Amino acid sequence: MIRARLMSSAAVAALMAGTCLSAKAEPIEIGVGGFMNQYLGYAESDVANRDGFDQQTDAEIEFTGETTLDNGLTFGVNVQLEAQTDGDQIDQQFAYVSGSFGAVYLGGEASAPALMSYDVPSAGIGLDSGDEADWIAGVNIDLLSTVGNFTKDEDASEKVSYFTPRIQGFQLGVSYVPEVDEDIDGPPDNNNGTRDNAFGVAMNYENTFNAVSIAASAAYMDFGEDDAAAGPNPTNLGFGLRLGYAGFTVGGSYNELEDSVAGNIESYGVGVVYETGPAAISFGYVRGEDDGAGTDADGFEVGGTYALGPGVDLIGSIYYVEQDGPGANVDGFAAIGGIALTF
Repeated sequence: MIRARLMSSAAVAALMAGTCLSAKAEPIEIGVGGFMNQYLGYAESDVANRDGFDQQTDAEIEFTGETTLDNGLTFGVNVQLEAQTDGDQIDQQFAYVSGSFGAVYLGGEASAPALMSYDVPSAGIGLDSGDEADWIAGVNIDLLSTVGNFTKDEDASEKVSYFTPRIQGFQLGVSYVPEVDEDIDGPPDNNNGTRDNAFGVAMNYENTFNAVSIAASAAYMDFGEDDAAAGPNPTNLGFGLRLGYAGFTVGGSYNELEDSVAGNIESYGVGVVYETGPAAISFGYVRGEDDGAGTDADGFEVGGTYALGPGVDLIGSIYYVEQDGPGANVDGFAAIGGIALTF
């Protein structure tokens, strides 16, 4: 599902004007939701001593609430708590206001390019955001990420974002990140060894013609510049497309990550999903190339989901990755199954 959020000076002005109006509404009440995915799998890799069975968890508790004022503006809050002990225990937290002007988001939420881009479709755990690297040792996540690279370094950094209303199927989003470092609440510092003034812009299109659905996206992210170092100034450009008909979804995505510490990487992928009743199955392929480092990787996934009931799914993926390059050769395989719960 594609979510939409962001901010501009015009949107801020609309927000400030709206909050000055008389409004009578109920206070925000917080609700609890989230997800818990529990996996059991077996993996093999060329990396020594990294074969065997593993059990892994991906879970998060989400606290949300909103209220709509008499003037028509909706204000809300979202706080996401990692369900396991983590160095970033609360990763994403933000407030938002929405209305006829669109939506404004303030806080640690992913950028417009990450939220609005379409990746390679999958009925399994997923292929092109680095999920296979959680199981197969030695895999370069950046090589096999056609959308995941948009969240590189700034995923939960404090930012301001604005999203327009969807008009004739089109929606535009923009994001501005003053400081890429997360959880920085001191005075601005443009010489602290981290990047500043990152920004992103994205547009997507969604529509249905007769029985054919179409969704397309284009996005660009500049991850800012570090005044205290002569390091790279990374940028990211990506495109995505999905078509749906009679239970089939076919899609692909393309990504260029340039001037990054990880290198100049070109990634692209395609996938197809077939859904019938409670079951879905998919096949996907992603390739990444870093000409500067002389490294490339091919990733394959066969995935499936079966809905046992509301909020209860069986999910599984079979991965194969072949990576070649100086000191980075990997030939790996993983088979994972699990249960995905949403609440």
